[in-house]
Amino acid sequence: MTTKYKNILFSGLLASVVVFTSSCNLGEQEDTTGQATISASMPQVTITPNDFDNINGVEEDATYTYTVSLSEPQIADIKIQVFQSGGTATEGEDFTLGEHTLTIPAYETSTTGSITIIADTEPEDSETLQITIGDQTTANAVFTPQVYDFVLDNYVAEVLDITFDFCVDVIFGGDVYAWADFGGDPDIFVSDAEGFDINDPWATWNGTDYAATGDCPEVLHMDKADWGDGEYVLWHELYSNVNYAFWDPQIIPITATFVQAGLFRKTVVQDDSQAIQSNDIGAADGDYAGTNVWGGIARVTIAGDTYTIADFEGNEVLSGKMVDGKMTAARPSELNKSPYAGVSFEK
Repeated sequence: MTTKYKNILFSGLLASVVVFTSSCNLGEQEDTTGQATISASMPQVTITPNDFDNINGVEEDATYTYTVSLSEPQIADIKIQVFQSGGTATEGEDFTLGEHTLTIPAYETSTTGSITIIADTEPEDSETLQITIGDQTTANAVFTPQVYDFVLDNYVAEVLDITFDFCVDVIFGGDVYAWADFGGDPDIFVSDAEGFDINDPWATWNGTDYAATGDCPEVLHMDKADWGDGEYVLWHELYSNVNYAFWDPQIIPITATFVQAGLFRKTVVQDDSQAIQSNDIGAADGDYAGTNVWGGIARVTIAGDTYTIADFEGNEVLSGKMVDGKMTAARPSELNKSPYAGVSFEK
């Protein structure tokens, strides 16, 4: 046999070996990936835990996490829809869903989802929420949609928050300025009403309760347990008004907003006869000469588990009931703050 024919024969044999080897390798690759051992089927879908149904609780921050599982892995993704199917709760305000579409990836057997209840302090009736996991769009699996019902009771705080707002605009030279940003700083105090005299309010000050941070607004947190039965007066002292000589004459009444989260919100506006005047001199101002820097704002009466809120003249605004109690404040390290160090106009 000539060399030429030997080469042709050898090349043909070599090609056959290569084709045979390649075919074997392809078969081995399918086995090693694991794909050849999984075939499409209709697996069972389960949810754990499955005891979310008929949850009744206060509308506070809480997250319920669940796991959706397959009885066996699949060669394709399994998608499951999660949605609100009923109830009066509003998504984004009262609750959120971690995902609206859950996916169990191919060759895996589970995924997780969540339902988060959002704390809500607005006064409102109890709300209901119905969440459904799964619907007719779930393919390639045997799954009965699960429905979960929640009842969200209105959250009611145990404390009464009182906000004192004096963030008003004043005029100088035709321009408008934020009074509290330019040296206007009243402090808020609590005194026993018995024997109270607005010309000498310190005589019955209870010695512990005040809001004197220098911020606007100031805030007190009334927790009844620390006060005891009786009537109390909320009053202000004008601590600083460094630019008093420049402001156009103006009345600056303090607005007190009483809020028991989840129950009510009520506002008392200080009577003009007790309000700060834009040209009043503060107790910490250099020109202070002992003039009256005080004014009554409102009254709180406590009797057992109930309290009554009135304006300074005694006109009742509302009454309510509290659990536990005490009036504490965001207290500075010292009662006498350093004089206002902000912007001051030059005379």
